[in-house]
Amino acid sequence: MQQLTSAIGSGDLTGAQSAYTTLTNLQQSSGKGGSTGPMADFLSSVGADLSKGDITTAQSALSTFQKAHGSHHHKPADASSTTDASSTDTASSQTTSSNILDISA
Repeated sequence: MQQLTSAIGSGDLTGAQSAYTTLTNLQQSSGKGGSTGPMADFLSSVGADLSKGDITTAQSALSTFQKAHGSHHHKPADASSTTDASSTDTASSQTTSSNILDISA
């Protein structure tokens, strides 16, 4: 998720499309592809924007989502160690294990 939000935030359409594909593939393989709620709505909207090559609207959706739900990172318990290392919120997490879920953010 951190890679997706970072790519969208920086205007990197190709990076955002790649991160979105990776994220949705991970969700589907973990059985969480049919999730509902604000995150699922956000991902659906951003996916449509990215498939059209519309990074500007994806940036707007990201901004709206972050304002409504905070900009902290939520990591699934089964996240890969590279995702954990890159998405750790340094202000609220001082852990060294990549398998710890940071719920303090």
